[in-house]
Amino acid sequence: MAIRRAAKAGRGTGVPARAGVADGLDPVLAVVARYFAVLAEPTRLKILHAICEDEQSVSAIVAATGATQTNVSRHLSLMFNAGIVERRREGQAVFYRMADQEFVGICRRMCERIASRLDTQAPLRRDLLEFAARH
Repeated sequence: MAIRRAAKAGRGTGVPARAGVADGLDPVLAVVARYFAVLAEPTRLKILHAICEDEQSVSAIVAATGATQTNVSRHLSLMFNAGIVERRREGQAVFYRMADQEFVGICRRMCERIASRLDTQAPLRRDLLEFAARH
């Protein structure tokens, strides 16, 4: 109802009906979109999977994901800048851990949700449920 009223109120004024609402949310939605964009890359999900329970060195993450060190470092840097992972240096080694445990929960819930939509006999469903159970 409020949307319809806003649309009617905006008619004939030359102003889009929802311009005021959207303009105020644009900066917030941009930040949220960048945060969720981290999930849009399978390598980043592999990295998150490797560190969601325990802190890991970059070399351990490389071994766990099968990606190159350059690729892993690039993704870790992006996730660090997004505030999803934290890092610490110990001598020559750099260790990463989850900074935001809620992000792990979001990943787990989405895996469970996607798995619930798949055929119960499908291997992908089983793998998603196993992944979610571990986190």
